[in-house]
Amino acid sequence: MRLKNSFWAFLGRSVDTDSQQTEHIRVTMLNALEEHCDESHMHLGKSIRYATDMEGLWYLRPDLMHAIASCSDQTTATSVVRDITQLFKGHLPVAKTSQFGKL
Repeated sequence: MRLKNSFWAFLGRSVDTDSQQTEHIRVTMLNALEEHCDESHMHLGKSIRYATDMEGLWYLRPDLMHAIASCSDQTTATSVVRDITQLFKGHLPVAKTSQFGKL
């Protein structure tokens, strides 16, 4: 763990800050799923809950968007995922070029 902390410190990132942000994103995604989806999509909640890192949550965004769109509408899904995508900025390099951030 010390090597990992040293690596992130070298890059100017705090492991604790990333852990806190990961949990914040996880809770936000779970809340969105609960708010906009019915029981038929709750299996996605397990995937979100057990994602091991921020990258895992990143790759679950399209699944979340699909679930919300099927239970609500595309406009709501796009808005929710766009807001969640913003939470990744500054934590994942790929978040800067996300298609959801440009919608």
